[in-house]
Amino acid sequence: MKMFILNGIFLLFLADYTRSSVLPVDKCKLENSACMITAFQNAMPVFFSGLPEIGVEVLDVMELDYVEFDISGLKFTLSDGRLKGHKNATIDDVKWDTEKRRFDVIYHLDSSIKGHYTAGGSILVLPITGDGQMKLKLKNMQIHFYIEYDVEKAEDGKDHIVLKKYDFDFDVRENAHFELSNLFNGNKELSKIIHSFLNENWKQVVTEFGRPIMDATAKKFFKNINIFFEKNSLEDIAIL
Repeated sequence: MKMFILNGIFLLFLADYTRSSVLPVDKCKLENSACMITAFQNAMPVFFSGLPEIGVEVLDVMELDYVEFDISGLKFTLSDGRLKGHKNATIDDVKWDTEKRRFDVIYHLDSSIKGHYTAGGSILVLPITGDGQMKLKLKNMQIHFYIEYDVEKAEDGKDHIVLKKYDFDFDVRENAHFELSNLFNGNKELSKIIHSFLNENWKQVVTEFGRPIMDATAKKFFKNINIFFEKNSLEDIAIL
């Protein structure tokens, strides 16, 4: 799941001891990791709340695009998905290499995902069928984003970051809890069996099937971070 984005990348714009006019953070030299960690941390609640004046969407709570996948015998869809938690994420590390034009962001958070699901086929070793509401709670999920970029001269005559590609790893470290309504057409006994299985084997389930949802998150982050950089030059957000 190339993910959520990118969630880590969204803050690459911050910088060191001068105040940024865009976000309520001090500017940093991009390779000053200690400063960047603090700047990213302070910017997260504001950035994820949306910056309508420059076209950045509200990203927490995030409205997910339609998700559909067929993995290892499980056909699954998620519509009207809503993801919550990034405003309260903790930044663990920021590593920026201006020569390679790449940066890494590592952070962790507790997150929840809600939406309408459909499921059919099998999940690991058990058959499953369902069409209802899903609630998934993720405890202590760590995300590591890898982002590559270029620097291009924009119409304003200033240098702007242009994101080129990204990838990510994610790891739910403490727990995942699943709640799915209307499994097996409302059969409570079969529903109880599936819920017990999912919540006892949460690590394997999330690892096997979680990436498509994280991909949807990452794409939305990528889009909005690019919007941010289109509107703000390097000198606006960093000490050069």
